Amino acid sequence: MTNDRTCQHWRELSWRRKLTPAERADLRAWLAAHPEAQADWETEAALSEALERLPDVAVPSNFTALVLQAAAASPRHRLPWLVWRRRLRWLPKLAFAVVILGGSVVSYHQVLAFQRAQLAKSLVAISDVTTLPSPLVLTNFEAIQIMDRTPPADLQLLQLLK
Repeated sequence: MTNDRTCQHWRELSWRRKLTPAERADLRAWLAAHPEAQADWETEAALSEALERLPDVAVPSNFTALVLQAAAASPRHRLPWLVWRRRLRWLPKLAFAVVILGGSVVSYHQVLAFQRAQLAKSLVAISDVTTLPSPLVLTNFEAIQIMDRTPPADLQLLQLLK
């Protein structure tokens, strides 16, 4: 049915009570002006008549309490996946911790491998040295160091030579 306010007014009025002859005349005039709503109104009227013919059912005095009790108990019985979801709330946190821990272990092993490679290069460089001087060379080190000292150049003499 259309979303017109007048149409909605007639629909709600027909749900509450039977329309008076004056209201039925006004409704017919409105339907003549809006033929697109005619089929929807006939369907609505037929449904209202069918509902009026249904017998009234006796409702127990604790009907609201029974409905609320059934609504409170239903999620536990009908939604077992929700229970598992609540139990597995920690799973994403655990997965994140495993990823961080795994990355740390991998990077630690890479650092160790790099250090071992550097140590191997150092050992190769040392092993290439064939002979090392004897420690006896260092016995007269002070005498050699004193001999190595030369006096500074005489600048005046160098000027005259030019």
